[in-house]
This record gives sequence, C-alpha cells and structure tokens, in this order.
Amino acid sequence: MSGLLTVFRRLAIGMVLICVSIGILLWSDPKRSGSSRPSNAARKIAVVSFATVPVLEEGVNGLLAGLAQAGFRDGEGYEIKVFNAEGELATASLIAREIVGDDYELVTTISTPTLQAVAVANTHTKLPHVFTLTTDPWGAGIGVSRDDPLDHPSYMTGYGSLQPVESLFKMALMVNPHLKTVGVVWNPAESNSESSTLAARAACKKLKIELIEATVDTSSGVVDAVNSLISREVEAIWSGGDSTVSSAREAMVAAATKASIPIFTNMPQDVEQGALFCVGADYYEVAYAGGLLAARVLNGESTADIPIENMVPEQMAINLKMLPNFFPVWKFKREWEQTANVVIQPDGTVRRNETTKTELSTAATSHQP
Repeated sequence: MSGLLTVFRRLAIGMVLICVSIGILLWSDPKRSGSSRPSNAARKIAVVSFATVPVLEEGVNGLLAGLAQAGFRDGEGYEIKVFNAEGELATASLIAREIVGDDYELVTTISTPTLQAVAVANTHTKLPHVFTLTTDPWGAGIGVSRDDPLDHPSYMTGYGSLQPVESLFKMALMVNPHLKTVGVVWNPAESNSESSTLAARAACKKLKIELIEATVDTSSGVVDAVNSLISREVEAIWSGGDSTVSSAREAMVAAATKASIPIFTNMPQDVEQGALFCVGADYYEVAYAGGLLAARVLNGESTADIPIENMVPEQMAINLKMLPNFFPVWKFKREWEQTANVVIQPDGTVRRNETTKTELSTAATSHQP
C-alpha cells in the first residue's frame, strides 16, 4: 500500500510541475501579454480595407499619409500591415479575428463592413480601434449613439461620413431639369448602403423623383440589375455608398452608357470610371483625418474620450468626356468647369481645381425645385 502512495505522490508532483510549466508558457505568450515583447520590437498597427476599389484605395492612402504625418511610418519603429478582404464578408471576419488574436497595438478600419467585422471580433479583446470611410456608424449596430458623440464602446472611435445624397439629387435636377425617374442598384446586406438608399428615398420624395430599386447580394449580379432598371425605362442610375456595387462600377457604366443612361454617384472618384457627375466626401481627406486620429490614440489619448463625429468635406466632380453621350438632355452649367473639384476633360485627362467647400456647397445645393 505504501508503495502505491509513493507512486501516487510522485505522479501528483509531476502533474503539478507540468501545470506550472504550461501556466508559465501561457503567461509568457506574446499574444496574451505584451510584457514579453522585446523592447526594440516594432509596434504593430493594422489597417483593414474591404475591397480593391478606387474610393477605398484612396482611403488607405489617406490614412497612411495621416499616420506618416504624425510620425508613424512602416519600417521606422512600426510595422503597419494593410489587409484587404477583397469584397468578401467572410474574409473580413477571418482577418478581424486574426488581428485581435495577435499583438497589434491598434486596428484601423476603412469601410462599414470591416468596421462591423472588427467590432464583432473585438468584443472581448477590446483592442483600440479607429474607423473611417464609414457612411453611417450610428446605424451599423456597433453600439454608437446618434444623440451623444461620446456614447460608444470605450475602445473604439472614428469618423462617420453621411453622404450628401439630397445635394447630389438637386444637382441632377440642375443637369436635367426634366428628370423624373432614377434607378439604384444596392446590396441590403450593407448597412451603409441601406442608409444611403433611405436618404435617397427621402430626397426623391421631396424632389418629386421616382426611385426605382434593384437589389443584389454579389458584384456579379450588378450588370443584370442595371439591365433590369434599363428595361423599366429609368432616365439615370444613382449609386450611394455600396462596396458591392462599386466593385462592378466599370461594367455598370458600360451597360448604362450603351443604353444612353448616365450614372451619377456620391463617390467623386467614380468620374474616373465613367460616372457623369458626383457629389460626395473627399475620402482621401476623411481618411487622412482618420490617420491623424489614430496617431492620437497611439500617442496615449483614450478612445473613450474622443467623440464620434460626422466628417463630410464635400467634393464635386464632373465628366466632360462622358457628357456628349447624353447631351443635350443633360447639360452642365458652364461655371462648373471652374468650381468642380475634379474635372474629367474631353480628352480624358483629369484636372483638379482648388475650390473652397463654401463654393462647392453653393454650387451643389442652389437648385430650388
């Protein structure tokens, strides 16, 4: 009997030692404790974008420029890794889980889908999170209050960019005073797209324009949706903040132009892909501000104390190269060539004008129906 007790004691001591060793290893895991990170290790920053489309690419560039302006540059004591979900929600979720499970010091997100993916994955880790290029974070289901800018998860902050949808439709009436029907293709799974579409419904009701809708769930269905709108005899097609639709912008423009139907959007960059005119935020400027905001957090400012605010530095863009396809029904005011921020010239070259936001706002909203 005493022999069995001796064996049991030895086994128990061994198990205790094994458990202690495992505990030490877990405690020293860099993913669980920043204390083991070498003192000279680079501070890790994640940038997460949703798709390879011009507006989001411009956002990535603006955010990195804002970080660099504040002294946070990749390879200079910092490791800044850019992730791209390539338009896949499942991929965005996988990226989010990877980041919050690693030893990143900060995660920044560009677009609503990536904001939502990180918000879900980050519930328990509470990694500091700064978001930008998000149409409506207040309606994204992430715990942000519309009424109190400081009422948000303590580890999260950023900028919303509610699009100037009504301003754009007023501009459409200036370009074509007889406009009566406008089509839209949108993805109901994107809360940012839903927010823009709701704003378009309200604007169209006010301006006595019929809004005809077609929904999609993937970018592969966009051209078919455009053709369905053409068959319903829409006079133009509008696009708001929809990442799914933006991924198929060039094909969408080609299908609509073939039917002599112009496209106008709330993304100024879209004139470079064939949109006739646009009014929206200067997304590079918004993302640049987001980069500066991220730098404040990296420098020790608490996200809990930073209000979530709306930032929409408006930009007007017009496409003189596309205009002959729709003239004389659609006409630009002559002065817009000087007041628009971005002008696609008849030969296809891009001219950028330095225009004050006050001048732009007046140009885009002066129509009285």
